[in-house]
Amino acid sequence: MRSFEVFINEYFQNFYSSSIKDAAYYSLMAGGKRFRPQLLFAVLDGFNLPRENGFHSALAIEMIHTYSLIHDDLPCMDNDDYRRGKPSCHKAYGENTAVLAGDALLTESFKVICADPHLTSKQKIAIVAKMSQYAGINGMIYGQYLDLKYENDQTADVVVLQDIDYYKTACLFILALEMGMVIAHDEANREFYRSFGAKLGSLFQIQDDLFDIIKSSEETGKPQGSDLKNNKLTALSFYDRDTIDRLLKKTIAEIVELLNSQKFDTSFLLKIVEKIKDR
Repeated sequence: MRSFEVFINEYFQNFYSSSIKDAAYYSLMAGGKRFRPQLLFAVLDGFNLPRENGFHSALAIEMIHTYSLIHDDLPCMDNDDYRRGKPSCHKAYGENTAVLAGDALLTESFKVICADPHLTSKQKIAIVAKMSQYAGINGMIYGQYLDLKYENDQTADVVVLQDIDYYKTACLFILALEMGMVIAHDEANREFYRSFGAKLGSLFQIQDDLFDIIKSSEETGKPQGSDLKNNKLTALSFYDRDTIDRLLKKTIAEIVELLNSQKFDTSFLLKIVEKIKDR
């Protein structure tokens, strides 16, 4: 059976040769851990469904995630020169090309779903609607808006931080889980997927906030202290290191308890939690 990475390469053969294609491919294949596709595949694993049934959806969400990173790195946003240890897209290909590469990935993500031979028309409509919901103006985009709005704002409280973490990070985790849910016909457990995705997103983002100051540039793939440089609102804006460590342990315990409370096989999802915990 072909791997997800092989599938991505095959899909990119359909695009016209251009610097836009090169820039989009460069960013998509820049060494990400594919946590969102892994979450989707873990749902399918739990129902003994072939992972290949989720390749199109996994590529779609990875395209959305990658486009968001390309645009996040732009000078008008976070102005980051490096991503995953490599020059960010606009540094490697120029700002104009980076903007178009991000636009192309977002637009293509919807076509990927429409071309999926494993989905019914009803499933395609459901997944496209979820992509628009969780990645759009009331989802990830709203999180990016809040992230920019509260730079240099000393009046923001921890509730604002929680909103940023939910919308900017957790929404795509929930999207990955709900994509798997639709493919597996498991809509009865929608509230579990939303709660699990929200808690996992919080864990992931609090870790990232901490990594910004405790890990080297080689480990994180971006300059150490970049969040501090940009005066971002992060967990470090409210908590010291010991408090963050306790918060992480508490969140992990809550996630494990939630997984153990389900009546279906969540062992594959637990493996993803372990990977995130130990990253």
